[in-house]
Amino acid sequence: MADLKATQVTKFDAGGSGDNYIADGYIKTVEKVWLDSYTNTTNVIGSDDSIKIAVIPKNKKITSVTVQLPALGDAGSVASIFIGSASTFLMTTDNCYLGALEPMAEGNNGVETVDTASASTLVLKSGAMGTVTDKEVSLWMKIVTDDGLDLTLTNATINSIVRYT
Repeated sequence: MADLKATQVTKFDAGGSGDNYIADGYIKTVEKVWLDSYTNTTNVIGSDDSIKIAVIPKNKKITSVTVQLPALGDAGSVASIFIGSASTFLMTTDNCYLGALEPMAEGNNGVETVDTASASTLVLKSGAMGTVTDKEVSLWMKIVTDDGLDLTLTNATINSIVRYT
C-alpha cells in the first residue's frame, strides 16, 4: 500500500517550513471570513439587481463562497446565482468573476440552478476555488431567473460567507 500525499504536504515533508518554499495561502496563514447578510425590504429583487456580498483585498486567495437563500419565488421557478466583480456583469458562467454557485444538496454535483420556491445553500464551484485577487475586489451576487422576471419576496434575508487567505 502506497503512502499518498497532497501537493503542499509533500513540500512540507521535504523540508519546506516557511513561505519561501511553500507559497503564501497554503500553510502558516490565517483564514479571513467575511460574514454578511442582506435583508430585502422592498419585497422585490429585480432581474437587473445585484447584491454586494463582500470586499476582498488585493492578492488574497478566495477559498470558498457560501450563500444561504430563503425561498425566493413561486414553485417551479428556476434561477442561477452568479458571482461577479462589479454590480453589472454578463450573466454566464464564463463571464463572471467566480461564475455560478452550485446547490449544496447531495446529488446536485455540477448543477448550477436552484428551485426558488425552496430554501437552499449554494457553494462556490470547485473550479473557482483558489482564485487570487489582482486588486481589491467587490463580490456581487446576481440572481437570474429562467423567465427573466423579478423575484417577489417578503422580508427575506440572504446570508453569505466568503473565506479567503
